[in-house]
Amino acid sequence: MKKILTALFCISSLPFSSQLYAHNETTCKQVKFQSTDSTWAGHYYLQGVMEVGSELLLEPNGKFKWYLAVGALDQYAEGTWWKNGNCIGLKAASKYAKNLEIFPTRLEIHDKQLAVTWLGGQQDGVYRLAE
Repeated sequence: MKKILTALFCISSLPFSSQLYAHNETTCKQVKFQSTDSTWAGHYYLQGVMEVGSELLLEPNGKFKWYLAVGALDQYAEGTWWKNGNCIGLKAASKYAKNLEIFPTRLEIHDKQLAVTWLGGQQDGVYRLAE
């Protein structure tokens, strides 16, 4: 129960940045991973969301590893990723997907950062490539 309340609090307290990264879609349509997509591979850190820690590893083979920590809630997932136009999509493997309370459903490409749309359609924060 505590994890559910923490997740609900986190989601409801995320400030909205939809004016900054406005788009109508909340997911990135899944397409086949292309070898050219691997230019986006790398280790990303979430910025712009207070009291939330998250990292994303996009591997050059179309696989990803992701985690998020906020309060007493820790989330982890592995799965596949793809690039479709100006967005990157993530699909968590089924053994992780059933337990995810917070998860990015769309990563909008803006220069060298990925603006995040979360489950529920909220847009907040960006993943920045580690230097």
